Amino acid sequence: MSKAIGPMPHIEVKPAESAAEKPLRLALCLVEEEQSLAPKLRAALRTIAFDSNQVPDWPWLVAEVKAGASLSLVLPSKQRLLLLSAVDAAQARLHPQALLQALSHGAHKPQQLLKQAWQQAKRPEIEERDTLFLEQSLELEPLCLQLEAFAKRRLAQKMAGLPFQGKSLALASNSPAMALILSQGTALSGYCDETALSGSYNKTALSGSYDKTALSDSCVSSFCVSGLAFGKESSSGLCSQGAPWLLPLTLIANPKTLLSEAQTALQQAQSRLSQSMSADALARWLTDELKTLEQSFSDTAPEGGEYYSLVLIGRDATELIAESELLMGQLQKITSLAELPELELITPNGSVFCAKPLGPARLCFVYPGVGTAYHGMLGALKQAFPKSYADFEAAATAENVALSTLLPTALNDVSNETTLSDKGEAAPSPAPTMTLAEQAVAGVGASVLLTQILRREFKLRPAFAIGYSMGEAAMFAANGVWDKPFALVKPTLESRIFSEQISGALTAVRQEWQLDTRDAICWNSFLLRIDTGSITPLLQNPAYSRVYLAIRQGPSCVLAGDEAQCRALIKALGKRGVAANRVTAMHTPAALRVKPELTAFYNRPLSGELEQPQPIYISAGSEQPLKPARLERKQIAETIATCFSQPLDVESLLQRARKHGAQLFLEVGADSQTSSIIQAMAGKQLSSDIKAFGCDRKHSGAADNKALLKALARLISHRVPLATAALYPQLARPDNLVT
Repeated sequence: MSKAIGPMPHIEVKPAESAAEKPLRLALCLVEEEQSLAPKLRAALRTIAFDSNQVPDWPWLVAEVKAGASLSLVLPSKQRLLLLSAVDAAQARLHPQALLQALSHGAHKPQQLLKQAWQQAKRPEIEERDTLFLEQSLELEPLCLQLEAFAKRRLAQKMAGLPFQGKSLALASNSPAMALILSQGTALSGYCDETALSGSYNKTALSGSYDKTALSDSCVSSFCVSGLAFGKESSSGLCSQGAPWLLPLTLIANPKTLLSEAQTALQQAQSRLSQSMSADALARWLTDELKTLEQSFSDTAPEGGEYYSLVLIGRDATELIAESELLMGQLQKITSLAELPELELITPNGSVFCAKPLGPARLCFVYPGVGTAYHGMLGALKQAFPKSYADFEAAATAENVALSTLLPTALNDVSNETTLSDKGEAAPSPAPTMTLAEQAVAGVGASVLLTQILRREFKLRPAFAIGYSMGEAAMFAANGVWDKPFALVKPTLESRIFSEQISGALTAVRQEWQLDTRDAICWNSFLLRIDTGSITPLLQNPAYSRVYLAIRQGPSCVLAGDEAQCRALIKALGKRGVAANRVTAMHTPAALRVKPELTAFYNRPLSGELEQPQPIYISAGSEQPLKPARLERKQIAETIATCFSQPLDVESLLQRARKHGAQLFLEVGADSQTSSIIQAMAGKQLSSDIKAFGCDRKHSGAADNKALLKALARLISHRVPLATAALYPQLARPDNLVT
């Protein structure tokens, strides 16, 4: 039970000469009631009651939390705002609306306080310029509304920020003089509702009035696009009843007219969305836009022009209008044609416009390795694509493979999560509930299903394919290279290679370390954010003789080996190591010992009729790409075995893929871990013109396939031809125009 205390005494804000050196990392979590919280957190909470118009003493609150307290700030409406450390929030499985990164206060001008706050938050200047700034009083109730709108990504003209950085919000107050820097937490929602702040606010000021009617004045009331199933409810399709909708806008322009043409297209879309169209009128408009898009993929643009695509994503007309306003606001900031080649605008909701489309010749499917499977993954695909799902299930049944083996529904969500201790060392987390072989099978299952949907439903034709670690096996199985790919499932689950030699009992490791049966092996692997050049010299030290640099991936790497030695090395580096708690000796010398067995295992019969066209396969186990016209089973087996038995250099693999022409990397598998790694390397270790994204997200849009919808929108914007019938099967349209 929480410990209630009286109203917080007002404490005079004392001038602060400078902000603290480190970011605060305090979680702000909105909850309706405390009963839903973890018992340990409920017992630790201190409750503080507030009036609606009371300004909390934020410096005092922050000082209390930094001293170890967890606070529950309660409004008369009974809504609660929890303020606690981000680590405590993560351990309690809370998803905060925002993280308080910095607080600056004192007898200074707002601009100076903001500068101090930015220094404390350690945000780069470009992020500071692209951050929404609101000048207002810091009363608790208005702040809660701001947090809700911030999490819903609906604050005025706010676009996606830097890659892998939470979007930021700066709040400043004159009385008392104070500045706060917030970044978005994990409680993200791409959609607004009736209580969300609309996108019509002035970017530099917000009124102190928070009447809900006024807040929604700029929205078109009650007109719901996705609620109109054109006379009947649709039970299938990616954009079915209640799901987000995708609206493509095709335009013809040249570099000089592109900005004006794009703005005109957005204005016209806003005008039509603002009208009270009937369901039939809406269906006709959407049908016309889809036909225009598909025709543009095969047509040649008029002389002097090129085809471009804008794509809007939203649940209803209100959101589609807001999305167009977001894009319009960013387009209006472009002052020079020199900025166009690098211009790719993506809203948090997934609406997108690219001024330099990469096209289909640059598309590369990326297949992730083990460890991406999660509870209920890809479950929403069954309703959206019933035929593909049924074919997938039938192929598994034909090989006597249970669907739950390929798409596990009882996987513990916390099996792959690891917390970091305050000392910067990896703290132990629960062991995975799946073996290495089971994780491999589940990863292949997800990749096969998604590949079939992308190739058959949307007629996508990748020019290239690459795999991350065990993703190399997945890419050949998913693209139908092997005859009856699900025939590989039972051998994988029963093979001694994956259950004993490089996992499980680790007999290959025992041989490598010259241990007898009585010697225990404590194996683990750790992800570190550090350049591998700092690690290589230390690996020559005999104290770390059983530590291996298994994977190099630009700004991060994976160490594997004896857990005690790994932890000692991480401590010597002064870094944090995220423990995978997964027993696999792949990409280490132990795996090299079983390379002949791996080669024999993957020497599988090839399909007699390959689904055409086939991509060019670029492997970490071969310097030369595997051309589809000359695929040989022995060559494929040797390539996979070489990849598994040597250290994986992701940077080298991607550089070779880029050299052959790949730039648009679409991850085809559960979650989006590998595409995140690739995008993190782009512009640093790799070329800045590389784009990487996934079509599934564990914590964002998995329930309604929104991640897949956003991936398709981005492909359309890059002018990659795809069929759109699977988006809206409820629309009566001619057969696909994409060949």
